[in-house]
Amino acid sequence: MFLQFLKSTKPEFLDRLPRQRVFYSLLLACLLWLALQVVMQTQQVAAQSPGDTYVVKTGDTLASIAANLGIPLELLVTANQLTDVDALDVGQVLQLPRGATRSALVARPGDTISAIALREGLSVPRLAILNHTTPSARLFPGQQIRLLPNTPAAPTRFGSMKVISVPLVVVQGQAGWVEAVVDRPLALEAGWNGAPLGIRPLAILKEGEAGEEVTVWGGYVPTAASMEPGVYPVSLSYRAANGVKVTRSFPVFVQEQGFPVQEITLPPDKNALIEQEVSQDELDYLAPVWTRTATPIQWRGPFELPLSVTAPTTSAYGVRRNYNSSQYFSFHTGQDFAAPGGSLVHAPGDGIVALAEPLTVRGISVILDHGAGLFTGYWHLQEALVTPGETVRAGDPIGLVGTTGRSTGEHLHWELRIYGIAVDPMPFLTQPLLAVTSSAEQASDQGTRTGQ
Repeated sequence: MFLQFLKSTKPEFLDRLPRQRVFYSLLLACLLWLALQVVMQTQQVAAQSPGDTYVVKTGDTLASIAANLGIPLELLVTANQLTDVDALDVGQVLQLPRGATRSALVARPGDTISAIALREGLSVPRLAILNHTTPSARLFPGQQIRLLPNTPAAPTRFGSMKVISVPLVVVQGQAGWVEAVVDRPLALEAGWNGAPLGIRPLAILKEGEAGEEVTVWGGYVPTAASMEPGVYPVSLSYRAANGVKVTRSFPVFVQEQGFPVQEITLPPDKNALIEQEVSQDELDYLAPVWTRTATPIQWRGPFELPLSVTAPTTSAYGVRRNYNSSQYFSFHTGQDFAAPGGSLVHAPGDGIVALAEPLTVRGISVILDHGAGLFTGYWHLQEALVTPGETVRAGDPIGLVGTTGRSTGEHLHWELRIYGIAVDPMPFLTQPLLAVTSSAEQASDQGTRTGQ
């Protein structure tokens, strides 16, 4: 009816209708194509924006940002049209070039960092650090998760030094290693979660065709068995020639380690030793002993077992202990060996006797200072065979196995502390204590003292 009306009123309009249909069809197709392009562009921007920008943090340099993200420095400069690579402001937003950056994805219901890393074929610790969370933390659906290529980090140039090694992950109760190469005289300082690290010069090497001398600095990053898993900062700093203190922080992920629980029953005459006040008083007494860092390095190679006999482990480092079915739990800070009473205890490496005396909880005890903030302790001895200030060599006898103090039977408790933090001593039996090779020209004792 409508067409009949049109035909009766304006027949010339119907004559043009086929041509108009073609025109409008083409117009509609063009509009649909343009709308599709807008949608696709919006999706690209939305997918790119979480991972294609970087907010400058304190201590960042353009070179360090490029190295950490795996982006060529030249691309980063070009993408941001920078004329001065040293002029960065904290909070500045940098655009990261396409195709050479971390991307992002949206978390699914029930997702964790571990699950995403498994799906994407990425490193779990690196992904956790990047997103400031832990591998097992539950993510909310729709949460933006940044992704990082699974490539090793290159040595990072930081002012007058080149950072060679900063641990990405340190397992609870273990010790990581920080190492840097410095090409001019300076006093390098390091911190770990707000506390100072005993980083120091270890060796002088010659680099390049000209044989220029550089100094290798290094130090341990210790974690206690009780340290909460998460991301903590390692900082490196020094004073520039103009007197300004330059600092840069590196994130380190402390990874959780499952420790078993051990039930211990003490005889009635030792029940008083369970009191937390007694244990704390003794820790306070020992803190000034095993937190010294002024002693020069006494060792270079792996430690030896400190026993003259083969003895099984009865309680490993990190075991969570419950005494007399009480509500008091403590982490075991060393390795227990069931050696017969009277067995000789040997020094595992060169050192200086820092303490040799009876203690309330630890019984007759010996502590050796191996230098650079590393100490070993020997508890519950029957007798100490050394005196404070005495120098010992690896293999020298230092005591006899006993059961003094808070002990239920004859055994040796062997403990290793770095800057006062108890770490698992067993890895130190199979790896060099220092990362610098023995073939390197070692720094003089005077140079070592300078860096303390």
